[in-house]
Amino acid sequence: MTKVVLDGMGGDHAPDAAVAGVAMAIDRGFVAASELALTGPEAQLREALAAQNLPVHEIEVHDAPDVLTCDDSPMDALKKKPRNSIAVGVGLVKAGHGGAFISAGSTGTVVGAATLGLKKLKGIRRPAIAAIIHGDKNPFLVLDVGASTQPKATDLAQYALMGAAYYAGTLEVADPRVGILNIGSEEAKGNPLVRDARALIKELPVQFHGNVEGVEIFSGECHVIVTDGFTGNVLLKSSEGAAEYLLRHVKGAMAKAGVDPAMMQTVFADVMPKVDFSEYGGALLLGVEGIVTICHGRSQAPAFANAIRFAKRALESNVNQHIVQAAGQATLPAADTNG
Repeated sequence: MTKVVLDGMGGDHAPDAAVAGVAMAIDRGFVAASELALTGPEAQLREALAAQNLPVHEIEVHDAPDVLTCDDSPMDALKKKPRNSIAVGVGLVKAGHGGAFISAGSTGTVVGAATLGLKKLKGIRRPAIAAIIHGDKNPFLVLDVGASTQPKATDLAQYALMGAAYYAGTLEVADPRVGILNIGSEEAKGNPLVRDARALIKELPVQFHGNVEGVEIFSGECHVIVTDGFTGNVLLKSSEGAAEYLLRHVKGAMAKAGVDPAMMQTVFADVMPKVDFSEYGGALLLGVEGIVTICHGRSQAPAFANAIRFAKRALESNVNQHIVQAAGQATLPAADTNG
């Protein structure tokens, strides 16, 4: 049985938050205990599983005694601590024992381990990190948000293929609309990278919306937004910061205006799922063999539970096979392999 593998030691609240997320995922029917595997120091994880009253003997635990700290660089993790929970988890996917790997550990370490340990999907030149954000009409997927800050136009075109395949498989939209982030809607707008990528995406088997300005993104009109990793990372973190800023000030203004606390709670219960990063679990590293999800370092149980839910859904919908198929059908110019 192909497992969903969870890094039990990733994140600020490890292992308790990760294991609580496992309990929540099982309780909500996202996954069966027998479909899960955890990586980390075995005794510590089994103790955490027992504390959650989970079936200890049904959930696999793979010992990873080398514990990473915030001071460990990705290179340290690979060379000095080779039996860490990220490396062991990626190894399980590489061996075919796991189909998906989830971690709230260092993004650089997860990307490095997955890129080196797992093969790139056939036809894909560079992996991309994709994040799901809630929009007015639909949630939308932004990629890349940090894997490659200087991609080629061919890479952005491949991001469009990967994003459309992932969105269709996990969010069940048959023909998701794809846009490219730009400074204006006119076709001539943008830098050479964006203009060249736009021309390539127009010829791909995706429903291409065209240019999307920053002010349009949160409408959710487009299901997939393509951009380079630098711009995407700034967009993602700015969005998180702006959401937290507005929530703080709206809450303060409502309290100052004397709004009833129970009513405030009702309002925020409706708003929070739309701005909370935990709603979709984490960002996806698309373009490698296996499903790899990178959770926020401060993730709590709901984020881990939802990451498990979406990873399992991606496996069941054969997202990677669809990406390979789409890449094989696309005719794209070869990019400079040194770039």
